[in-house]
Amino acid sequence: MRALISLVLVLGVLGFCGCDNLPEWLQFGRSKQTYVPPVTEERVEGTILATVNGRIITLEEFNEYINAYNQQIQASRDIPADVKQEYMLTAYEQKKPILDSMVERELMIAEALDRGYDKNKEILNAVKALKEQLLYAKMIAASQENLSASAQEVEAYYNIYRDYFVIPEERRVSMISVASEDKANEILIQLLQGANFAALARQNSTDKSASKGGDIDFIVRKTVLTPPDKQTMFEKFEEVAFSLELNKPSTVFKGPSGYYIIKVTEIKEASQRPLSEVYAAIEQDILLKKQEEILVNLIGNLRKAGNITVYDNLLRNQ
Repeated sequence: MRALISLVLVLGVLGFCGCDNLPEWLQFGRSKQTYVPPVTEERVEGTILATVNGRIITLEEFNEYINAYNQQIQASRDIPADVKQEYMLTAYEQKKPILDSMVERELMIAEALDRGYDKNKEILNAVKALKEQLLYAKMIAASQENLSASAQEVEAYYNIYRDYFVIPEERRVSMISVASEDKANEILIQLLQGANFAALARQNSTDKSASKGGDIDFIVRKTVLTPPDKQTMFEKFEEVAFSLELNKPSTVFKGPSGYYIIKVTEIKEASQRPLSEVYAAIEQDILLKKQEEILVNLIGNLRKAGNITVYDNLLRNQ
């Protein structure tokens, strides 16, 4: 069973490898002839591991697939770490069935070519579509070669968008939330008389933070620049929290779940992230913008120079 699982997984690796990484004998679109004279070693890049009706499987290609399979096993979250080694293909007895399957695959392809399946319209259309997609991708890649972002460009970007690289002020807040305003006022009087905030939160608050003495950890103001990993609250809550003195209870205010009293227990002042810390992110953003600009210009020039006819009425009347 383990051998069967290994074989299935390897076949999966073969099936999903990117076209650019596939060996020549596996790539779509190659002109393949069956029963041709054996290829000499001098005409092959790599060490011949097997020949199938003149078609070559090299040791390097075979090892590439074995390594890809083993890497998938190592990265898999579905296989327990303590048994991964059992699924790795390392011994001859484990690798031989994989080579056999590759040989059988070549035999099937050779037979398909013999039967003329490479002239099948569906296959020709698929090859054409793949070729055109690769050509499109190649044009995009070629238009964006040798792009770079200079240190001066990165620094200028940083200075223009400094506000985006500010670590916002954070305040650690404890809260008490109750259903009625009268109850909230009673609690506030106790706090002003010196009662312990955490104890009153545990006794009275209806919020889930009651078990932690009302502590909800650090919050920041909600703005368009607020990092997504930072906690925010509703508008009135933030307004009160960021106007309070440290360790002083707020007055009672209304919110979505009733009436609130809060206290700020710790403050982290806002700070500017240094250029060195965000350099790579800025560089990447500049490159993306340059790539987009080049692509837009390229397509614009091709449109001007191209001979384009669009039968718009067909689209409108369909």
